[in-house]
Amino acid sequence: MNGDKKLAGLLEEYKKPLKKLFKYDKSSALTFDKASRSQVQEQKGIFVIFKNKKPIFVGQAGGFMTGYKLTQKDLESKLSQFNLRSDAGTARFRKVYVEQHNLDESELKNINAEEQNLKFQYIKIKENPAMINILEILALEYAKENEIELYNFM
Repeated sequence: MNGDKKLAGLLEEYKKPLKKLFKYDKSSALTFDKASRSQVQEQKGIFVIFKNKKPIFVGQAGGFMTGYKLTQKDLESKLSQFNLRSDAGTARFRKVYVEQHNLDESELKNINAEEQNLKFQYIKIKENPAMINILEILALEYAKENEIELYNFM
């Protein structure tokens, strides 16, 4: 299919930045505390969340939502959701996290990225906001290709 060829071509083109994104790097990994998140204020792009140097989630901020509306959240506000006690944008993340880490489901609302010592890395995208969505798909394909088990909720 033409779509498969296009995807393969894009994967090849972006392999280097994706490889960097999935490799845990102390120097570019940030925590979910306010000071670290402030470093990505006004930034748009895709991010990978790490637990003990293992990538567990890929997401994006600043691309297009369904209905072709542009996402207003930057990385700082998107990532702050992972610390909230509410289900705002992270209910499914918490549910899968609890399942994968054999935690008690009653702890679901108490999953806090900062307390769980999660880290994140990201790729900044300056071009067309649609590239953020495309790179998120490429990141998922790259992970699958490299047998990296992670989850995503597009």
